[in-house]
Amino acid sequence: MQMDVMPGVFSRRDPANAAPVLFEIPRSGAEYPRSFSSVARLADLQRSISMYVEECYAGVADAGAIWLYAHCPNAYIDLNRHELDIDPDQIEDEWPVSLQPSPKTKNGIGLIPTICAGSQPIYEAKLSVAEVQHRLDHYYWPYHREVARLLEGFRERHGVAYHLSCHSMPAIAAGNGPDAGQRRSDFDLGDRNGTTCGPELVDAVASALSGFGYKVTRNAHFIGAESVRKHGAPGQGIHSLQIEMNRSLYMDEDTRCRRPELARVRDQLTEVAARVVRFAAERAG
Repeated sequence: MQMDVMPGVFSRRDPANAAPVLFEIPRSGAEYPRSFSSVARLADLQRSISMYVEECYAGVADAGAIWLYAHCPNAYIDLNRHELDIDPDQIEDEWPVSLQPSPKTKNGIGLIPTICAGSQPIYEAKLSVAEVQHRLDHYYWPYHREVARLLEGFRERHGVAYHLSCHSMPAIAAGNGPDAGQRRSDFDLGDRNGTTCGPELVDAVASALSGFGYKVTRNAHFIGAESVRKHGAPGQGIHSLQIEMNRSLYMDEDTRCRRPELARVRDQLTEVAARVVRFAAERAG
């Protein structure tokens, strides 16, 4: 097995004779760049991170898929947001092109989050255009170029590419969301309402997870964000699916510590990866 690293940006594990399957983890990194300065407590910043997801999916390379893990924390720059999802009020000068702030940006959780732990401010002053551009040039774009390169390589060699974007969600929805106060499902599969992948991939993943007794929903809590929107092109053979996993399955959300069940979840997700690899092999040219 080959291990490739772009220091501070991502790590990648490639099995020998990898199937055209990529499991990527864009929001679990915790390597804060030295230049990062915040008024928030580290404990609050850490609550923005989908902790331990990279460990839960650590076995996918053993199953024949590529594993890609982003190192930077989403409190620094959120790789699952559009590159123009920036609040113009959070930067000192005018951005060179028109910005596209989303409702999430207005709530402080856009490309460059301004709050953590629900309400705690991350900065005491505005950021410069140069600082935000640095984060895009040195972290955001290198990661997304790698995702795009891998998927395009799959398609060129096999005619298809399967992309699983791996995330975790709080067990109980926060008070400002559409599902506020609800107990979430064990896994929620997001294909942006059928636009980023074919239904066969969703069915295969849902069937594998349900086989372990998990409650699986589709586009119920999260329909899929920028990673699947940016890369999914089912009409061209590239299928992107977001997988949201309930954090209570593998960690204590209060203490932020791993639960003993993490090892079992890892083994099960390795089996899910093996199922997707077989699925891809049946469809590869």
